[in-house]
Amino acid sequence: MAELRNRAAIVDAEATISRLRGVESVRVVADARGDIIEIHVVADQTRHPKQLARDIESALFSDLGVRIDHRRISIAQMRSPTEPPAEMRLKFLSIDYLLDRTTARARVSVGRGDDSYTGAASTSVGRSLDQEHLIARASLAAVEEFLRSNSLNGAPSLELQDLTRSAANGRPCVVATVRVLGVRQEDDLLGSALVRDDPWKAAALAVLDALNRRLPALCS
Repeated sequence: MAELRNRAAIVDAEATISRLRGVESVRVVADARGDIIEIHVVADQTRHPKQLARDIESALFSDLGVRIDHRRISIAQMRSPTEPPAEMRLKFLSIDYLLDRTTARARVSVGRGDDSYTGAASTSVGRSLDQEHLIARASLAAVEEFLRSNSLNGAPSLELQDLTRSAANGRPCVVATVRVLGVRQEDDLLGSALVRDDPWKAAALAVLDALNRRLPALCS
């Protein structure tokens, strides 16, 4: 009877995990008492392994009340020979801006696949209020949130060194200089974006342009 109960618990856990996006197959191993000791997952490349492991922990606890240490989860990512590697790039999603008598606040959301990450920044209202600079800081905070969720060895800090307005072939553009501060690296990155109809969006895109090419290295 105990063996049947243990088997039922394993089936329930495997069913819960298999419903998560990106999971192709799963095998759960339990000890004689029915406690889960190993979880082996084969996944596609749409999710970062660290994020998928967190989703597995959350799903098992919310659905079954089972707590599992992420160190017991192993994830192998597979792709077909004809499938190109998933590109690690963040796309701009939205900006929220709030201004009251004393404070300006900005929230920027970026995304990769079906996942979104939001960062916020604020500053005191005064004659020198620079809205695009505030948007750029919020964009950096959103990228930092992505890095915290996906970095394998700790996320670096990002600082906005400069945000300037310039022109390229007679068209206005925004140029962002971002400093990466990490345990193993310190580097300045440059990104730019044309100002089409929205200077706020251009500020956010300039930050993403500076960082997107380095995301794989920053997450490693």
